[in-house]
Amino acid sequence: MEQPLALRFERIVNENLPKRKEMIRVLKENAMPADLFYKKGNGVKFILEKTGRLTDFKGIYGFLDGDKLVYIDESSYVIRRLVRQFKGNSKYQLKLATLMVATHQPSDSSFTSASALNKMKKMKIIFMDVPDDLERQLTTLYLQCQFECRYNRFD
Repeated sequence: MEQPLALRFERIVNENLPKRKEMIRVLKENAMPADLFYKKGNGVKFILEKTGRLTDFKGIYGFLDGDKLVYIDESSYVIRRLVRQFKGNSKYQLKLATLMVATHQPSDSSFTSASALNKMKKMKIIFMDVPDDLERQLTTLYLQCQFECRYNRFD
């Protein structure tokens, strides 16, 4: 039987979120190069094989610029979502690039989507399984705030 929502929330906040934050520190040490996700011919199936996974998964992913997390988001299909961050053809699919342009353009009008994608290609990527929908959403917000991710916006 599933726990009442208030108890689930309490457990997630008091037990799981601090553990997830610590997991980020470990994941950062083993971050994957972005080229795995944007190189031509590297589709979801290929990336799943490279990461030792059989299927795509619900979870959280983050972009590292150097050793700093600059963007964290969640998805029901993490690998597919990461591929679309580079190869997508809409603002929604290219979400990080779109946010980067919006952040940089007020002071640098020459910063374009192409500039953002080039910058992203130099980053590293981390991800973790978080199958529970409530926990995934709470963890995403918690980590975005804890790591003060530059490109996550709350306005």
